[in-house]
Amino acid sequence: MLDYYPAGFGKLKSDILDKGLCTGCSICTVMCRLENIVFDERPVMKQECASCQLCTIVCPRAGEISSKLQNEWDILNRHALVQSAQSTDKGILKVCQDGGVTTSLLWYALDKGLINGAVVSGVKDLKPVPMVATTYEELVSSAGVRYSPSPTYQALLPFTMNRNSNGFQHRARLGLVGTPCQVLALRNMQLPDLEGAVLEPADSIDFTIGLFCMEQFNDELTKHLRKKMDLQDAKKFKITRSGLEINFSNGSKITVEHDEIDMFVRYNCRFCMDFASMYADISVGNAGSPPGWTTVIIRSDIGRKIYHGALNGGYIVENPKSPNMAVIERMSNKKKNREKNLRNVLIN
Repeated sequence: MLDYYPAGFGKLKSDILDKGLCTGCSICTVMCRLENIVFDERPVMKQECASCQLCTIVCPRAGEISSKLQNEWDILNRHALVQSAQSTDKGILKVCQDGGVTTSLLWYALDKGLINGAVVSGVKDLKPVPMVATTYEELVSSAGVRYSPSPTYQALLPFTMNRNSNGFQHRARLGLVGTPCQVLALRNMQLPDLEGAVLEPADSIDFTIGLFCMEQFNDELTKHLRKKMDLQDAKKFKITRSGLEINFSNGSKITVEHDEIDMFVRYNCRFCMDFASMYADISVGNAGSPPGWTTVIIRSDIGRKIYHGALNGGYIVENPKSPNMAVIERMSNKKKNREKNLRNVLIN
């Protein structure tokens, strides 16, 4: 690996990596046209850098958010449709986190040929593993929430300009599930240049589902939990008001209080102000809905097409009672205020 980094990756390293602001999304590895950035728990430059700075341009923590991007999505957010919904699929409901809407929307789009794959996170040894799901079984295996970051964009490496072995005969049409920072990274990549071109492989992503996200945890949390308990049969993890709830295959559950897990919150998460994935076509989470249901925020035309198609096709059903928006607003304000308070402490 290099000891000296030219202006391109050097700026990413000094401004983001060295300051602990990396989100772990790995989009910089996809953007490197020389294929010289690899992801080894964090981005690493393995050889010569062309100083193109594409890695910094798309990074969700580098610089200000484009005013064009903000203005476009501010309008979409003001006209968003908010519903509470639930999957009708028993297989999905058996393994999902809440209402199973994310998996059902992806399955609808895949089943109807609207996409030929979905960028999701599987799991191996309690760690997220990025993958492109192309079957119902693969989608179900990826159901549930991950509380540690997934290098999601590693799944797109086969779709970059220098790789052609992605298994698709024509242009890939993909859905993507991500946290707010991961969705923002994609929007940065999708901003057209002066000639109207969009950075590859962003043109493969047809729609996004963003996850409600207050924070994620570093790998030390898993190590901490393993010292306290046997996680061999851990089936589901869920953040509740009381803390991190761990459900086991035998039906038992253990709750680890917030005071104990807060020390493992990733530093970069403390600078994020986006709780409800405001740049996603559809956002999902449990905030504001009853247990077993998912709050769904539909913003864009493609988001409405996917949601209403799944609803009319019987893949999901709506709760006649609307979500409690006060809960979502409270969570959003809490995240914004936390970021502001941290910046004030650092400045002073």
